[in-house]
Parts: sequence; structure tokens; C-alpha cells
Amino acid sequence: MAGYLCGNARQYYPHMHSIGDAAELLFGKAAREFVGVIYYVYLAMTAGAGMLTTSVAFNALSDHGACTMVFVAVACIAAFIIGTGFRALEKVAWISWVGVACIFAAIWTTAIACLTQSRPAAGPETGSIDLGIRVIPDTTFAEAMTAISNQLFAVGASATFFSISAEMKHPEKFTRSLIFGQGFIVLTCIAIGSIVYGKIGQYLASPALGSAGPLIKKVSYGIALPGLLVTAVLFSHIAAKYWFVRILRGTRHLQSSTVKHWTVWVSSMLITVIFGFVIVGVVPFFGDFLSLVGALVNPVFTNVLPGFMLMFYIARQPTKVAERGIPNSEEDMTTGRHWLVDSLLAYKRSWKDAVLLAIGLFMIVSGAFIIIGGTYSTVLSIKRSYDEGLVSGVFSCGDNSA
Repeated sequence: MAGYLCGNARQYYPHMHSIGDAAELLFGKAAREFVGVIYYVYLAMTAGAGMLTTSVAFNALSDHGACTMVFVAVACIAAFIIGTGFRALEKVAWISWVGVACIFAAIWTTAIACLTQSRPAAGPETGSIDLGIRVIPDTTFAEAMTAISNQLFAVGASATFFSISAEMKHPEKFTRSLIFGQGFIVLTCIAIGSIVYGKIGQYLASPALGSAGPLIKKVSYGIALPGLLVTAVLFSHIAAKYWFVRILRGTRHLQSSTVKHWTVWVSSMLITVIFGFVIVGVVPFFGDFLSLVGALVNPVFTNVLPGFMLMFYIARQPTKVAERGIPNSEEDMTTGRHWLVDSLLAYKRSWKDAVLLAIGLFMIVSGAFIIIGGTYSTVLSIKRSYDEGLVSGVFSCGDNSA
């Protein structure tokens, strides 16, 4: 639902280039700036996740041949050079196909290797093995919220769909792309998760590519390395593009290769990769890092704002520009009341609007719950990791692939 609303918004309001524009339509200019900052933080942190995972791959392949932060720095530099060189998303998007292919091959290599092993690689060499698989697991609230946040991170890129749709030659084809892309991701996650967890249970490594033993770990990370780096490149690029367009919109410098154009673009990329480097140094735990992103910022874009967008559509009932011929305005279908009031009264209009209203409210409430509960749980997990001495401190050189 969130992906459909975000990706197709431009068909109703063509001026939308980012989720910040959607926030402005809903709540005004102040909301645009607030949501824009959260959006940038989300993208930069996701780029940081790519840098962190790339450092895990380098550590695995080199048997921790250098300080982990050196490997993170290498990923940052690569993301900066590659991401800066391609200003248009369509010119850098092709590498996403390379990334998907590499990640797909790597995770299936790990899954198949786990299936062929008689015992989990991290399990005891002799005796009976308890995989710890339970119908109702003995899980605390904090552990459950951390797991939910991780899953939300895995499928919660809907905020980027504004930018992707804005640069598509045929944005009307976005829905079919969404169904194919998200369907592929969800089915792959279910298949891989079922196979690997069903085979090795509690001996699952984090990241999971290290679950089949040292040799397969190196093979899998070697295959996945280009894809992991692509994550850092693409999300650094999209994050920098947000501020680039935000600063230069309405000026000739946005499309012309002027000194100001290049200064803003290079500066945006540089600040983004530095931010990613710093956040990785502070939260060097892979699972906790993903949970932090998934809990702190993802719900805003996957639940809360799309929920409000759905309610806005219920109240204003916009039509596609292709059907109407002119863009919708904020005043369309207005009754003189705020759109929130109109949306809350929509249940009186038809049962379909009542169902959509219920969905929108559920998205908002569930998003707020995940933000509060997930962030609290992740902070506790990060604190516990530091207390247990899993790393010596911030910007640690320790091996994060062990």
C-alpha cells in the first residue's frame, strides 16, 4: 500500500519529487522540512548500512586483514566517487541490476550450502542439536520489536519511490514494476528465511551469509561484494540528490553544468558519505544498525506518512492528470473543512471509503507503535552489546565478520 501511494503520487500531483513534497501537500512547509530531514537521515543511514556490510565482506575475505574502519572508509570513498560521477539516477540505476544479481546468487549459495550440511556450521560437532525452533518462541518484547524493525528495514524503501517515479520515462508503469520488484523481494525473503532458519535455527549468523561455515562464508561474500557496494552507492546518490534538488530547484543551476551546480552536488555527496561513516562508527553492530534504521525512521515512510496520504486521497478524491488534463490542486473536492476532518467523516460516504479509512488509521497507529517500541528496544540492544564488550568502543577496529 505504501509503495503504491508513494510511487503513483506524481500521477496526481506532478510536482512531487520526494516525500518532503508530499508532507508539504499534507501539512505545509514546516512539515516538508521536518520530513525532508528524516528522509535524508534514512537514506544516509541506509547507505551507511551498505558501507557496514561491505566492511563485513572485506573482513570475511581478508581474515580481518585491516582495521574495520579502514574497510568502511574504502566503501565510503568508492560510494563517493561512483555516486558523484553519475548525476542522473537513470545513469546509475543499471548497477542495481548487478547488485540484485550478486546478492541473489550469494544468499542462495549460502542457503543451498546450509541444506547440504548435516550439522549447523556454528553448532556442536557431536551430540544432539537443539535448533531452538519453537511455534511460540520464548522472546521478550524488546527482541520481538527488534526483529520487526529488521524486517521493516528489509522491505521499507517506499520513501525512495517518489524519486524513482520522477525519473521514469513511463511513470504510468510504476505499479507493475512495484508488484514485480516487491513481490520478488518478499518471496525471496520468505524462501531464504524458511530454508536457512529451518535448517540451522539459532545458529544463524548475522549477517546470514556467514551461516554455512568459513569457506562458504568467503565464497558468499565474494559473490555479494559488488551488490553490497551498490547499496552504499545508490542510497548515497539518492540522499545527495534530495538536497541537490532541494537547494537548486527553480534555478538554472539545476540542469546546467555550472560551478554552483557541481559545488552543491559534490558537497551533497561528500556530506552524505561522511554521515554514513560516522553513524557506522558509532553503531558498528550489523543487526542493531538495521534495527535502528527500521525503527527510528522507516515507519515514518512505510506507515505514518502513507497512512495520512491515504486519508488525504479519501478526503480530496484526486484524479490522475492523464485523465483530467490538468494537475489537481489542494482545494479540489474541498468542503471548507480540513482534509483530516473530511477523511474521518468519509465512512458515511461508502463502505469502500470506510475500509480505506480503517487501513489508513491502522498504518498511522502501527507506525507510531514501531517507532516508539522499536527504537526503545534497539537502544537497549545497543547498550547491551557495548556492556558485553562485543566491540571495544566507537570507531572500533574489531572484526565485525566473526
